[in-house]
Amino acid sequence: MAIFHLSAKIISRGKGQSAIASAAYRSGDRLHDERYDETQDYTKKRFIEHSEIQLPKHAPKKYLDRETLWNSVEKAERAKNSQLAREIEVALPRELTPEQRVKLVHYYVQENFVDKGMIADWSIHNPQPDKDNPGKPANPHAHIMLTLRSLRSNGSWAPKKTSHYELDENGQKVPVIDSETGKQKLGAKNQKIWKRVITPTNDWNNPKNVEKWRSEWAKTCNKYLAPDHQIDHRSYRRQGKKQIPTIHEGYVARKMEREATGSSERVSFNRIAKYINNELKSLREQIRSIIREIRNLEKGRDQDEKVRLQQDTRANQTRTSREPALGEGVQRTIADNREQSANRGTNGITQGTERDRTSQLRQQSLGETARRIFQDFRLFAERQREARQRQRRFSEGLRHNQEAEKRLEAGQQQLTRTKHTTDEQKQQFTERQAQVRKAFSDASKSKVLERYYTHFRQTRTRPNHAREIDYQGPTLGHSRGRSR
Repeated sequence: MAIFHLSAKIISRGKGQSAIASAAYRSGDRLHDERYDETQDYTKKRFIEHSEIQLPKHAPKKYLDRETLWNSVEKAERAKNSQLAREIEVALPRELTPEQRVKLVHYYVQENFVDKGMIADWSIHNPQPDKDNPGKPANPHAHIMLTLRSLRSNGSWAPKKTSHYELDENGQKVPVIDSETGKQKLGAKNQKIWKRVITPTNDWNNPKNVEKWRSEWAKTCNKYLAPDHQIDHRSYRRQGKKQIPTIHEGYVARKMEREATGSSERVSFNRIAKYINNELKSLREQIRSIIREIRNLEKGRDQDEKVRLQQDTRANQTRTSREPALGEGVQRTIADNREQSANRGTNGITQGTERDRTSQLRQQSLGETARRIFQDFRLFAERQREARQRQRRFSEGLRHNQEAEKRLEAGQQQLTRTKHTTDEQKQQFTERQAQVRKAFSDASKSKVLERYYTHFRQTRTRPNHAREIDYQGPTLGHSRGRSR
């Protein structure tokens, strides 16, 4: 079944966006960005059915080239946070063929944008199910990129805004008054400052246009759709429908739901909303059937009353014609019949009043049932939200515990490795000591002393050639060797 979707947004340099990159991505083309000297290549992008550029009558034909068009737009915008283009994204009905979708978008773009002076670069995307998600439905949609500046008669870009002096009733310029001094403000070089009015060169940024574009899209789509599948751009509240609207899920929420049922809050909300909408629909059907039964009963009662009155009238006429001499007896019979008819009418009115009360009670009970369902839905949603919060807190605590255990285990492993290294070093030191002791014990005393004094003389002897002093032998305490 067709759904309504139209969103409008601005492609801005202040958001880190580029008109060349945006156009290349949406059209699946390869474009060179002259501003940044980069090439944006999206030729491998799939599911692009159609791309087209529509120009107003006075636009140069060179702008039919996508690279020329958006490089020209980039050159016209000099500020670092300039707004480059407007994008309109619309959902296309799946009931239409590819040719009908192209015709639909082309007509809508021409009537609402190109005829107003905008240049439109639009593409149709139609993602299909893949092996990772075979149950995914097709999602045909269109991206419409629109220019923000008007074109002059010579084909150059006009400014977005114009500025002029504000004039008073006498046609004089209005000065800017300083609140502290009460005099006219002065600018650079003591020039007087006057109030100015900034006027946009077109009305394309008027917020009211979005409502108009949404309405026209619904009307254009309905020309191609059957009466049972008509779409409406208005909300349920504006349409007067007593129905809970669903929210946009997105591919991330659907992926979470596929991996774990109930993990996505958006999908769960939509599931509950659809359930309540179905229950409300069944309740409305029950109310309608009850009202139909009441009306049928009222019609049947009125018909029975008419038949009885006709029968009584005929019987009275027959008795009057057959017994003209009875006089008072006939009149009494007629009076009795009239009283009976009046009593029957009163009883019928009483029964109708009782039926009305019964129907009111039934409607009240249905309303109470609906209110109870809404209350149960709110309670269920709150409990589910609390359960998700508890589950989230539990998961976070569990994750923190696991991380702490991992850090503790890593610390223990590091401590074990350090202890093992220390033990090895200690063992090597012990072995070295044992080797030294064994060497000393094996060698004679004379060799040990000779080796000791040789090493001592090499490390402690300090010749001083400047003073012609040569220290011989070891330095013991504060005594020194004799000078030569």
